[in-house]
Order: sequence, then C-alpha cells, then structure tokens
Amino acid sequence: MSREGLSFLDDEKPRIVMFCGKGGVGKTTAASATALHFARRSLKTLLISTDPTPSLSDILERDVSGNITPIEEVPGLEAVELDYDTVIDMWKKRFGREVYEVVSSFLPVDEEIIEYVAGAPGIDEEFALSYVYDLYRGGGYDLIVWDTAPAGGTLSLIKLQEKFYRHLGDAARLYVRVKKALDILVKGRERRDPLGIIEEWRRLAENVLSMLRDEHTKAFLVTIPEALGVNQTRRVKRELDEYGIKVSGVIVNYLVPEEEAERSEFNRKRREMQLRYLKEIESLFSDELRVIILHLLPFEVKGLKAIGEVERRLFPS
Repeated sequence: MSREGLSFLDDEKPRIVMFCGKGGVGKTTAASATALHFARRSLKTLLISTDPTPSLSDILERDVSGNITPIEEVPGLEAVELDYDTVIDMWKKRFGREVYEVVSSFLPVDEEIIEYVAGAPGIDEEFALSYVYDLYRGGGYDLIVWDTAPAGGTLSLIKLQEKFYRHLGDAARLYVRVKKALDILVKGRERRDPLGIIEEWRRLAENVLSMLRDEHTKAFLVTIPEALGVNQTRRVKRELDEYGIKVSGVIVNYLVPEEEAERSEFNRKRREMQLRYLKEIESLFSDELRVIILHLLPFEVKGLKAIGEVERRLFPS
C-alpha cells in the first residue's frame, strides 16, 4: 500500500485529476481535498462536480451551483457543481440550435425538437464532457479536479462519446448520399450546412476522448472495503482500461482505524471484515496501481477546515 498517499502527483504535474466510483464512497471529499492541496501550492485550480445529485456545495458550505465561484479563503481555487437541470439548460444554449438545423434538414420538424432531444438519456452526460473539455482547452487553469458522476454515469458518458465518434462518419456519408434530395426539400431556406455541423460534433468527440486519454489526465477509483465496492471497482477499472483511460490509483475509504477496533467489539468485527476486502483489493490492483487508504474519520467533512484534515491524510508530508 502507498504510504505517500497522493503526494506523487506533486511531481507529475497533471492537467486533470478525476475521481470515479459508485455513489457515497467519498469521491467529492477526495476531489475537494485534492483541489485544496494544489491551490495551496499556488496552482490555479478548478474543482468541478458533474454528479447529477451533487454534494459539493454542501461540503464547501457555499453555493457553487451552476456558476464557477471563487473560494475566497483559498486564492487560486474556484469551484462549480453542475446538476441535471443546469446541464440541460447549458446544453440547449450551446447545441440546441445546431440539433434543430441538422434534424430539420431530414425531417419536417419545428424547434420543439430541441426540448425533445434535451430529454434524451445521456444528453446531460455528453454535455458535461464537452463542458470540461472547453475549460481544459481554454487553458485558464493549471489543474482541473473532477468529481465525476457515479460509476454507471461515468462509464455511460465515455461509451456515448466513443459511439458518437465512431458513428458520426456514417451519418456524414449518409447525408452526402441524400444531399440532392434534401436540397430540393429545403430549397429557399437559409441554414448552416448540416454536414459541417456533424463534422464539428465529430471533432469535438475526438478531442474529448483525447483529453481523457492524455498522459496528464490522472484517474483515481474511490471505493470502500466491502463486497459491492470491490466488485464495482473491478468493473470500472476494466472498462476504463478498454477506453484507454489511465488509472493511477485506488483510494479505499472509511477503513476503521486499528485503535478504534481495540475499543469495541463492533468496530473490531467491522475492521476484520474490511481487512478481508482490503486484501482482495491489494491482490487485484497493487501490482499496477497505488492503493491508498483513508481511515474512517471521527468528524463530518464539511467546510474548509475539515477538508484540510482530509488533505493532510491524502497528501502526508
């Protein structure tokens, strides 16, 4: 197990640090502590949560929903959380008109199609990726620390991006084949070239995948030492590997400290159970990944002081 925690990141100079895992395992806590650490090292840092049911505002004890908000007590640190409704509104402003231009080239629809497409499964996840990419490409931050959606959402978002990239070429070829007929149907209507829009989407999909696969993007799996956590972590690791996204480590959260196990039978039995699953995690991952332990804390992680305590545990001197 790594005794240095995440301190090795200080030398690796990542551009994106993303935390993945199922809900309730402490992704937001780990992301917040990591962002605080790098901001305190004078890096311009953005902490972003794309969890559809976010808790970042609760942990920071301030409203960072929808807008990038400076954390005044920590120069260089800004934060934003994007819930489902916020993301959909952003998507409609960014892509709604383009979707209408493309679909109305094929079908006799009005602008209500924008609302229909906005409700399609995966649209919020797709936009979250493009939002992070715009911030990454803009270069306004030295580091983006990303609290991703729970495991299923993160993986579906990546799968959606992969399929989008693979199939848009077919859509473009189809458009070319029927272009003459479309020109007749839409004669006299001023519009952007749908083929050009499709090509822009394809390039965006390709660029987002390149960002996720870049060597300066570091992904961490956050889990708990229980059967469900182990099984889901194994699955997430396998699927991230399939998409070429490098995983740098596994953070095992909520382990009962040894001294607490000695104080009560309940804690002793719980720690014994957890150690069995910790051993399984080590056997699965320790040959290629750092396994980092965060012990169960005696306090609630809310506010910068508490986040700072987690930072000291994740980044020991």
